[in-house]
Amino acid sequence: MLDLKNGKMISGENEIQISGKELELLEVLLVNKNQTINREKLADKIWGYDSDAEYNNVEVYISFLRKKLKLLKTKVKIKAVRGIGYKLEVEDD
Repeated sequence: MLDLKNGKMISGENEIQISGKELELLEVLLVNKNQTINREKLADKIWGYDSDAEYNNVEVYISFLRKKLKLLKTKVKIKAVRGIGYKLEVEDD
């Protein structure tokens, strides 16, 4: 579960605080669950069109989110789609 108001990811009894950019990025991925979003679009949505942020920023924040999702032992995964971008998936048992 994503608690937008308090900036937390919750899975069972575990919860982890996430930063503003992580929260925004995860929200975009959740809204577009199972759809591939390219890095450029993610960067524009999170940092804005006029930002000096590079696409590398997206990769860094994806890495942060993946580590936190792993710590929560959730079935939610952020998959890289080579040469395109990322998508959020829920793994089956």
